[in-house]
Amino acid sequence: MIELRFHGRYGQPVTPWAMAVATKALQQGRYVQVFENFGAFRSGAPMHTTVRISDNFIYTRSSNHTSPDIVVVLDNSLFGVTDVTRGLKPGGIVVAAGLQPEGLQALKDFRFISVPVPPGAGQEERKNALLEALADLGVIKRD
Repeated sequence: MIELRFHGRYGQPVTPWAMAVATKALQQGRYVQVFENFGAFRSGAPMHTTVRISDNFIYTRSSNHTSPDIVVVLDNSLFGVTDVTRGLKPGGIVVAAGLQPEGLQALKDFRFISVPVPPGAGQEERKNALLEALADLGVIKRD
């Protein structure tokens, strides 16, 4: 089983992008779970969504104590606000849009992948760049 946690802010497409990854995995014949967590229902509040993907039935049901293999950060300002790496497995992967690894010295225990996002890119382009990055990591298969 692989576990991903998507971090963003309320009002951003955190859950829709997590669902896009889950839907892609489900279409590929894999088992999937998605759990959405909110801190507060106000624009800009930090939130996260957990996705589990496996080739076998997933018996784990709780989303309270996650141990993700991969953390996806949609809003880079969260690095200074919350510990997005909480529970991330040793050697885990942090995927963030547009940031360069040298700017994140605090993440030295984790592998960092920057998803290239062209200036002015729309939500669909950003989502597709994320799906490509996750396909490169073997989380989902390419079409």
